[in-house]
Amino acid sequence: MTADRTCSPPSYQLSRLAQLMARSSRIVVITLFGFLLSTLVNIAFNIESKLGLDALFKIRGTQLPPDEIVIVAMDEISETRLSVGQDLTRWREFHSKLLDQLNRRGASLIVFDLQFIASNPSVDPMLASAMRSAGKVLINECVQKFRRGVEDFYGREECSDGNKIPAIAREGEPETVLSEQMVVMRKLSPTPTIAQAALDSAPFYLINDSENATIRESWTFYDALAEAPSLPVLAWFYYQQTLSDNRVEQPLSAWLTEQRRACASPTLESAKPDSTSKQLICDGDSRYLNYYGPPRTLRMESYADVYEGKVDNLQGKVVFVGRANRQFSPGKSDFFPTPYSDSRTGKMAGVEILATQFANLLQDRFIETPAPGWIFSSLFGLLVALLLFGFAGWPGIVLSLTFTLAYVGSAIWLFAQHNWWLPVAGPVFIQLPLSWLLSLAWSRYDLMRERGRILEFVSRVFPQWVGMLPAAPGQWTETANAGIARSEKDVSGLCLATDIEGYTTIAAQYSPREMWALLNTYYQVLGHPVVSHDGVIADVTGDAMMAVWFDLPASDQRRAACLAALEMAAAVASFNLPSSHTPLATRIGLHEGELTLGSLDAGSSSHYRAIGDTVNIASRIQGVNKYLGTRILASHSIVTDLNDIVTRPMGTFRVVGRLEPVTLVEIVGHGSHPELNEVNGLFADGLEAFQQGQWPKASRLFQAALALDANDGPSRFYLQKALEYHEIPPREWDGIVVLDSK
Repeated sequence: MTADRTCSPPSYQLSRLAQLMARSSRIVVITLFGFLLSTLVNIAFNIESKLGLDALFKIRGTQLPPDEIVIVAMDEISETRLSVGQDLTRWREFHSKLLDQLNRRGASLIVFDLQFIASNPSVDPMLASAMRSAGKVLINECVQKFRRGVEDFYGREECSDGNKIPAIAREGEPETVLSEQMVVMRKLSPTPTIAQAALDSAPFYLINDSENATIRESWTFYDALAEAPSLPVLAWFYYQQTLSDNRVEQPLSAWLTEQRRACASPTLESAKPDSTSKQLICDGDSRYLNYYGPPRTLRMESYADVYEGKVDNLQGKVVFVGRANRQFSPGKSDFFPTPYSDSRTGKMAGVEILATQFANLLQDRFIETPAPGWIFSSLFGLLVALLLFGFAGWPGIVLSLTFTLAYVGSAIWLFAQHNWWLPVAGPVFIQLPLSWLLSLAWSRYDLMRERGRILEFVSRVFPQWVGMLPAAPGQWTETANAGIARSEKDVSGLCLATDIEGYTTIAAQYSPREMWALLNTYYQVLGHPVVSHDGVIADVTGDAMMAVWFDLPASDQRRAACLAALEMAAAVASFNLPSSHTPLATRIGLHEGELTLGSLDAGSSSHYRAIGDTVNIASRIQGVNKYLGTRILASHSIVTDLNDIVTRPMGTFRVVGRLEPVTLVEIVGHGSHPELNEVNGLFADGLEAFQQGQWPKASRLFQAALALDANDGPSRFYLQKALEYHEIPPREWDGIVVLDSK
């Protein structure tokens, strides 16, 4: 019998199953955690409305409102021309003629966003007569809202200015404190003379503008007021009656209340509405408004112009009459923020919001959610998690970002085309960043576990190579160095040497314990750039550190060492800034050549070292910084082919202990297009003249460079040398500067 080659070993199958289960559990955790956090933040701060919905409105922009609607604005112009001021009761003497004008021009329905609570016997009979004659006038009813019975009183216009009768009577002592949760709503009818003359009436309640709450949804029915319909709903049903022969004999406000109460029954009684009407009556008690734009987007005519017969094209229109000042100012009442509100557009008048809801009913264009928001949030979080774990690292982040942009684009398109509102703020600002953070944290955790397994394997199988694995000084432990190298390795590498300027003087200022703590932190800062650029820290002694690069292509290890040196200089500068200790100015030297890596036995212990002339030269090069006033010097060969490393030549030196000279450059920075500034240009010309023995010319050029930058150490060094050599020229000049000390 032949074994089945397609079968995997049981241990492998179990390992794969464990990996799949771990990945699946992480996907579930990211999905749930992102969804829960997004939900909690939305509950606490309402970000989906404040950021998501409002942003969708502004991105979509203005839309064309229905032509059937006209707002007659009791505006500033009319206040002046009719001399009525802010007192709403003074307008009543003009309403009769206004109704005559609207009726004469064929208005289909007239809706007053006024409450007519206070009686005015001198004009009310005439107004009532005009209403009866028109036979198509609807009026607003006052709705008052109380929290804790009396305090926190809410109402619109004249409804809030008076009639502040306590909603409930307290029993016991007057000081009795009512529950904060006790909320009372009540309806105050218009004065009987006007109420009996109007075709019908219904309330239209808005949150008091002092709360500065944005109006995003509006009531369709007030179940707290015995299932009373709102004024826009009542107006819509009356308008539908004008377009059909199906009429209800009783007032529609009473009929709609009956239908609302009958929604729990299998069938609606009385004149049965169509499916659209039934949905409006029975489904919920509020709808999200679909604003057409900022204030004055709907057609708006001045009250005075209509009153004086200057406005035509009113045939078949539904006319809404109410206060709507053209010039917004913060002190005016009955104005409310909407998603379009800003410092330019201002707030929207209550009558415009009423007309907007009627327009939405007319076009059946409310803002809708095609499914509960939690479904979209959950699916979004799940797909993002799948992308992040299916494509680890940057590919997953890029793909998840691309998916998010596609999701946001779809949400914008669906909002503009179908008035569908999908959650946007939570997914974009909470779920996506949180998913990135969690996936990166898990990737880091997996990387550290993998590194631990590699270190354990190397220490057990190849103990001689443990010391060659990159490590920062703070990561050195007895366990990590237990298997330090027992054999040598000859390599062609690059050595970086550092030294602290004035270390002996600094050390004398601190106790041994304080100096140990300072150096421990310092070498942490100094070591990280080496590790991040694939270097190995070979030695740390007192104020000096030695790092090496090997087993890399020559250009790669040169660039890595140069970048590490630049980052070390920047890191030390940052380390010195906020500290109270004496600054640890650090000098750096780089040289490449042959090295021997291995451990040196001293008694019963071993010490890993880099040995060779390359190490000594790197140490001497870093010492040249002391003469030139520079921070990073390197032998010229290191930067020959590195076009992205900014350098400037420093000349040729014969350092202590070596007959063969070394040509040095200063490593200045990192950039794709290095530019030579004027100081560097003067210095380069001066260096050329110096090397040719033209001492006066060199002196003039170095002095010119110092005039531009008095702190340029190389110019100061060479100026001093040029002046000395001009006085006493060297016997045999070959352009090489001889240094007689470290």
